[in-house]
Amino acid sequence: MTTSVHLHLLALTPDDLATLTNRGAVKRAQREIEEGQPTCTIEDIAGDLTFHWSDGIECRFPSGKTVHDAVCSSGSVGISRHVIRSVLAYQREHSCSTVPASSNRDRRHADQSESAAESNTISASISMWNPGEITDEALLKQFRKPAIAQARLRYEQGLLVELTRGAKPVARFLDEGLTVRFLVPGDLRYVSADCAEPMLPIWVVLAVWAFRELPPDRIGGLLSIHESELSIPKKGLETLHELLRELYRDGLSVVSHSWSARLSRLEPQLRDDGLIWPAELVLELLHQHEMYSQHDARFEPHQLARIVGELEVRRRTILSGTHAVPQLLVRGSQSDRTTGIAGGRLIGVGMGIVPGTRQTKIRAYLQDADSGSLMAVERSFANSDSKTGEISKSFLELADTVLVRGVSLRGLASSQLLLKSGKRTPAGELILPRTASSMTLHPQAYQWEALKPPFAVENIAQLRSRFESLPPDCLRPRRCTENLHVLPVQSVEEVRFDRSQQCLLATLVDAKGEGISLRHRYHFRGRQGFNDLYQILEQRKCQARFISGHLRAEGAGLVIEPIAFVIDDGSRRIGILPWLPAGESSEQQVTETVSSDFQSPHRPLPELFARLEHELSELLLTGVMQGNGMAWNELARHTSELGFVRFTEPIQALHAAFANRPNTIQWDAKSACAFVEELCLRICLVSNSLARAVK
Repeated sequence: MTTSVHLHLLALTPDDLATLTNRGAVKRAQREIEEGQPTCTIEDIAGDLTFHWSDGIECRFPSGKTVHDAVCSSGSVGISRHVIRSVLAYQREHSCSTVPASSNRDRRHADQSESAAESNTISASISMWNPGEITDEALLKQFRKPAIAQARLRYEQGLLVELTRGAKPVARFLDEGLTVRFLVPGDLRYVSADCAEPMLPIWVVLAVWAFRELPPDRIGGLLSIHESELSIPKKGLETLHELLRELYRDGLSVVSHSWSARLSRLEPQLRDDGLIWPAELVLELLHQHEMYSQHDARFEPHQLARIVGELEVRRRTILSGTHAVPQLLVRGSQSDRTTGIAGGRLIGVGMGIVPGTRQTKIRAYLQDADSGSLMAVERSFANSDSKTGEISKSFLELADTVLVRGVSLRGLASSQLLLKSGKRTPAGELILPRTASSMTLHPQAYQWEALKPPFAVENIAQLRSRFESLPPDCLRPRRCTENLHVLPVQSVEEVRFDRSQQCLLATLVDAKGEGISLRHRYHFRGRQGFNDLYQILEQRKCQARFISGHLRAEGAGLVIEPIAFVIDDGSRRIGILPWLPAGESSEQQVTETVSSDFQSPHRPLPELFARLEHELSELLLTGVMQGNGMAWNELARHTSELGFVRFTEPIQALHAAFANRPNTIQWDAKSACAFVEELCLRICLVSNSLARAVK
């Protein structure tokens, strides 16, 4: 028995140890602890901790030192496997001596799951702490003065950082694409960052100073510190405005041949000007034009209004030079670029499906086990034409599409991928290598305690704090993983099917008793997976462990749309992909939940803005020169009746411009184009607001 408690050893999780050494050594040490061979005795004399192992190895941890300073009799350089197993043995002894047997949940786990759970339980028991409380004296004691001077200079240049307080606080520097993680409370010797070793002191100091700026009553949030004035690239934005005005006037169907060529030349110019996200939107607009020109069945007109609206929102925000929203969020930073992946281990964290009228998008989401970066492999599938009587493939059939030999979308979403090379785009898409030999899929055990923040959060309070500080989606980074998180779940309550919304609803409760709403939409092509998820949530409420999904704010609460759900049946953990059949995890015969004669209830606001978006999309296709103004008078009356004055005015003005066209010999389309531009902008902002409103 030990006579004192070494808190820094208890705070380290297996994932922390893997960060300090390598994952292979940690796994081997875990196996030895689980098998109980070799055994050890622990001696604590005046704070010096010594482990005597039955295989003749001795590991000594000097008082006041870190695991880096541990002395191993094996002679291994660095943190040896024997040092790691000593840390794990110390955690296990401390857990057994302080935790009553009745409180050890799910002791029927496999040994490896039990060891990981014990280590993470000890870490989770450490209360939330604030790195901002670390004093300048402590910084000077740990780091050299030149590093602190460099940090001060960088601090004064301005920072854009997202902070999260917790047992393992995280500072994510958005302008540099770099994350700093504090592993042990108050101990600057245990900090990791995805940067070069010589730069570590600078970013640790910056993270500490940034945490000091976060109000004490907030768990986390987005901070822009000393935001510097950025030059406004007016030439590129003026060119963009001219091209958009041409689109409003002529329409995508008849724009000149030079229009797409000029738009293509504009895209790299915007990147060179530091306007990464506008450049990405320009690429999407070019893709829409290409699909329309090639009569691609995946072309969806409503995407035009959304892309053009967001381009206009970002263009005006950049021109205004406002600091109400950090400009680097609106523009993007130079770290938002296509980067090569030299290799690594990627963990599948779920599958998202976006069914459209003409195409279905499927994304398999993965996290890099070392850096914590999130990415997605995306494929689009054209829907079958209902006029021909052809039946569209089920989501399961699409998810089983083979990308490379032995690798499917479903496999990526639910396994771990060993990758030799690849690329990640600014939008977060993973470009896989072309050869099957460059990647290998292996099953995963769903030990999601090891997933890294900020994707992994400790509780709902952290999520709530984050979303309170964020601007609308149309002014944020355009990554497909932007609102993606994984959350530990204690229990599931109030499972029900809402016929009015055609959604599966439930309340997920975390360890602190806070709740978050789950919403999963029904679709006939994924009905088997929908019903399987309904049964699992209803019958296995107490087996819930984790959920991953897209988060959004609705009123005063948060809603998660799941991409994966992890349960624990006592012998193993099972990952459920909500859009796909659960397979063996569904134990009973599935019954249909949704009636075929269902009629959607009347919902005035969503219906109004869906119609307005439709009319705008049609106008962007044909152009105002050929557009039909008949529908706009009725839309003006409808918006006026509902009290939307700011929409009524441009709609009425657009209708009046169309009405004057037959009576004017040389009709000037400029005013009509200006009204279309204004409506695209406003429908974009309203779409973001509706996503946050209670439905």
